[in-house]
Formats: sequence, structure tokens, C-alpha cells
Amino acid sequence: MSIHPNPRLPLGGIYERHAPAGGQSCWFHFTAAAKPDLERLLSSLSIHPLARKRLIGGTDIPLVDEYEGFLFVSLFIIRPSGRTANIRLLAAEQHIISYMDEDDPFIGHVKERLLDHRDQALYPGYVLYHFLDLAVARFLQVIDQIADRIQALERQVFATPFANEIGREIYRMKTHLHELRQVAEAQEEAIKTIRHAELPYINAETNPYIDEVASRFARVPAALDAFKESLSAIFDLQLSLKSDHMNVIMKTLTLVSVIFLPMTFIAGVYGMNFSFMPELKWRYGYPFALLLMATVAVLIALYFKRKGWWGETGTKEK
Repeated sequence: MSIHPNPRLPLGGIYERHAPAGGQSCWFHFTAAAKPDLERLLSSLSIHPLARKRLIGGTDIPLVDEYEGFLFVSLFIIRPSGRTANIRLLAAEQHIISYMDEDDPFIGHVKERLLDHRDQALYPGYVLYHFLDLAVARFLQVIDQIADRIQALERQVFATPFANEIGREIYRMKTHLHELRQVAEAQEEAIKTIRHAELPYINAETNPYIDEVASRFARVPAALDAFKESLSAIFDLQLSLKSDHMNVIMKTLTLVSVIFLPMTFIAGVYGMNFSFMPELKWRYGYPFALLLMATVAVLIALYFKRKGWWGETGTKEK
């Protein structure tokens, strides 16, 4: 296969100069900087207007369409940052034209693959397979990164359950997962469509490779659905931990109130100052009242301790 990334070629004879010879095929890759060259090439190949429009303008979701001997494929690749990028391809029996709005190392990786598998580089079906395979590899790599981040969030919830940043991070991740899920679902269908396409360059030889890509990519939508459920579970866990902590605080305040309630009653009784209260003129009346309140408080606290309502004795409520 002849590989021509971002060609800067004169208008005359661009197609003839790079036409495949015999079983050879050509892969042309363009970016926005080489769009005039792409338009000249498309004009020489008499590409269907709609395919031409989609190749240059891009699509919102992955899709596959056939146009008079050309297979149009719109793929989405995912960058390490988690953002997606659209790459469009036109595949014919002896040509593949790819276009991206900006440069990406992904194209270099495809080229390295083809240089390492020169026998496969002779057929557009195999070239298309390497595009799909590397796109799937990128998705799976990001899936593993998201799984690691979710595990870190789970540990963070137990370490700092009151951190508001956890809830905000969960919201951001769920929004991002929703966007990826829409792309992944459409891309899964696109790969299945390629598998069943009846074109001379997608045949019995390439079908096993496309099947392998489709089976690997099936893990992506399933993983994204599982991640959304995991994030919801983490959010519920944080709310539960917050609620448990608040219950502990309310329990402590309630126990303290119960302890001071009889002490307040005793203080109220001896604070009425009626004339016929013998303890008012008793020499030890004041120490007796304090001792009585302290004794009642200690007895109540010991009762709570025995029941397991106070402290971490491990005693179950009877």
C-alpha cells in the first residue's frame, strides 16, 4: 500500500499519479491544512456528493453508509484526556481516504501497524481493520482508567465521607459517561454494519478480524453502563455514611440530654424555695443535691453503656 499523509501535490494527474498498480492499494490521509488537496482528489474520483459532504463536514455520531462502490465510515476515537475526536474514511476496492480536522498520534499508530504488517497493507479491508482495532484499543484503555478512578472514589468516600468534591466529581463523571455511552452505542452498531457489508474488500478473509474487533468493543458499552451504576452506588453510599454520622451525632446529643434531664429536675425541685423544705436549712443540703445529681447521671450513663448505646463496647441492644 502506498501511504500518503497530508499530500501536497499539483492538481493535474493527482489520481493517476497515485492510482494503485495491480493488487496494490493507496491510503491517503488528510487534515484541515490539506483540505484543497482532498477536494481535488475527491473530484477526480467522482465521489457521491453526500459522501463528500460527510467526509469533509463530519458527523455527530459514528455511522456507516455505502455510496456506489464506496464505504463511508465515521469513527470516533477517544484521547487519553477522555475527549473524543472524529475520523472519517472512504474505502473503495483499491483506495482508502481518511480525514481528521486536526493531527492526532492515532494516524501515526495506524501507519506503524501497516509498516509492521506489509502483507495486510495491500488490501483496504485490512487497513480498515487496523483503524477499528486501534480505535477499540483506545476506548478500552480509557475504560480501564475510569475503572481505576471509580475505585479511588470508593476509597475516598470512606476516608472523607463529608467531602463535597466527591459529589461534584460523581456528577462530572456521570455526564462524561453518558456522552461516551451515546458514542459507544453508535460505534458498536457501525462496526457490526461493516461486518455485514457486502463489498469486495470486506470478505471472508477480513471478517474474522472485524468480528474480533466487534467482540472486544462490546465490552465498552457494558462497562460504561456498569460505571454509571457504580457511581450511583458510590453517591448513595456517601449519603448513607453522612446519614449514619448524623445519626451518631443525634444519638450522642439525645443521650446527653437524657442524662441532664433528671439533674435539671432535681435542680428545679430544690430551686423552688418553699418555706417548708427541710433541705433548705440543712447544713449538707447543697453537697447532697450535687451528689444526688452526679449519682443519677453516673447511673444513667452506666445503664447506657451496658445496653451498648454509649461507647464502642460491642454490646448489642437487649
